[in-house]
Amino acid sequence: MSFPKNSLSVPHEIDRIQRHFEGRLHQDCYIVGNGPSSAEVRLSDEQAENSVIFRANWFFLEQEKFYGDRVDGFFWSVDNAGLRDNLKEVQKLDQYKIDAFFQPFQASDLREKVVTASAAHLMPNFDHWAVIASNPTLARFMMGRPLPTQGMQMIAVAAILGFKRIHISGIDLYADMSQRYAWDVPDTVRQHLQEKDVAAGYEKKHSLDLDLHFLRAIRDQYEFELVGLSRMEIMAPFLNRTEVRSAEAKTIQAGNKGNVYVTMADGRYAIGAMALARSLATVSDVPLLVMHTDPYTPRLLRHLPNVSTLKVDPIDNPHNHGQSRFAGTFTKLRVFELLDYDRITFVDADCVMLKNIDDLFGLDGFLAAPDWGSELHIAFNSGVFSFTPSESLRNRVFSAIPHSHSSDGGDQGFLNVVFAADVKWLPVEYNTLKRLPVHHPNLVNISDVKVLHFVGENPWDTFQSKPEFTHLEAIWSSFMEKEDWRHAFWMNKSFISKRWGKNGKPAKTAEEKKISFEKRLNGYGPIRRTVVRWGDILLPDAVSKPLDRTLKRIGIL
Repeated sequence: MSFPKNSLSVPHEIDRIQRHFEGRLHQDCYIVGNGPSSAEVRLSDEQAENSVIFRANWFFLEQEKFYGDRVDGFFWSVDNAGLRDNLKEVQKLDQYKIDAFFQPFQASDLREKVVTASAAHLMPNFDHWAVIASNPTLARFMMGRPLPTQGMQMIAVAAILGFKRIHISGIDLYADMSQRYAWDVPDTVRQHLQEKDVAAGYEKKHSLDLDLHFLRAIRDQYEFELVGLSRMEIMAPFLNRTEVRSAEAKTIQAGNKGNVYVTMADGRYAIGAMALARSLATVSDVPLLVMHTDPYTPRLLRHLPNVSTLKVDPIDNPHNHGQSRFAGTFTKLRVFELLDYDRITFVDADCVMLKNIDDLFGLDGFLAAPDWGSELHIAFNSGVFSFTPSESLRNRVFSAIPHSHSSDGGDQGFLNVVFAADVKWLPVEYNTLKRLPVHHPNLVNISDVKVLHFVGENPWDTFQSKPEFTHLEAIWSSFMEKEDWRHAFWMNKSFISKRWGKNGKPAKTAEEKKISFEKRLNGYGPIRRTVVRWGDILLPDAVSKPLDRTLKRIGIL
């Protein structure tokens, strides 16, 4: 279901869009359809970087990113819940960066009101039909059926906004009767489409004659250069010229990569990685590599300076002593597999860098600082360690995982066993746990601290606070910028809603729900108990919960 975007002021909507593209209307505009010929074109990095690119509908199904991974304007004219969900996932996975969405409707999951879980991922949002409606000649084409197809609508919008050189590709006007798109439609997408959406040729609500007539009208109304980049023979009479765009595919050069800081950030630890990256950028030019198993981490961190991401496979912790908080900690040991670097300094994502520690790259051996917090442990803390990668060191660490024990159940206890005889000790200022200046204020001065490590409660957990750490958390928060806080807001909102139930009460665990359910059953007679138990087993939650509420309301349960 969708609702039309009826606006009180079409000029106001056009002004919004022009302000969005302010300073870019002089650039070339590339309008890419999804026809088979779109795969004939490949833009160079420079061409993609210095242009405005419009894409449409299911474009992200393409086999390669022939036009780059930035989309300046995404266009669609019919609401499709499956497409919405895919667009949300595409952005969360950082497959494409979509800067603006153009649609003539408000998407909704309900018929009676606007409700959609994907709305926050489809912003900023503009009405491209309002742009077309600003020209009476073109508006007339939008007042009945058949309508101009999406590619034609994009050309009209670009011309009205003022782009003077428009390149088009993949707008094949369904000339290829054997294939509708430049890719095969997977079954997971086909289930969201009608037969007309996958069959070759024009569907009933569009027509070749009207598309060509509409293009003639656009060319008659506006002065711009229209350049064809792929085989679109039927449009040839309306093109100023044709060109070839066939840049060489990029190849990745392997080789030595110098020194690097590395961290591990999954889930909300990506918030910590933001503060770590910001703080690192203030004191060092050495890049930060963020390892992750969570596919959404790259998108959360792409706005940060001098940061790259690396997806790694998780490592099961055989020593976690039943503690869930240590279940994934062994994955950080993947850092020992990064053999292309001269030297690596690993820093936990709940740290911030207050002073430069690049001197660690000029040293040798395995370096770490003591695990001093509320107690002064005779061990090192694995939140910061520096080493020179090698195959022998990697093999030593990974061969020890199944056999060596871990005193604390986590990576720290394990590494203390592996490097017990080899560790070279760093001053505590290289990894100052937040508890140390609180419990041992005469042992360290915060002004001397190089790395501040927020073990325990995380500083981004805005729903809890301990007064003794407030002054330290203020240091952490000082590194966060507006875009970081925006991500932190939505991640914390999602986390809290899952952790807490209604009225601020903690949500019940699965075991607590089971006990509560059994107690309720014990209050029923044998027949009613049997009906409720089998209903709970056979019916999905989407059916059983509303039914349960209704039966309670009318007094049956």
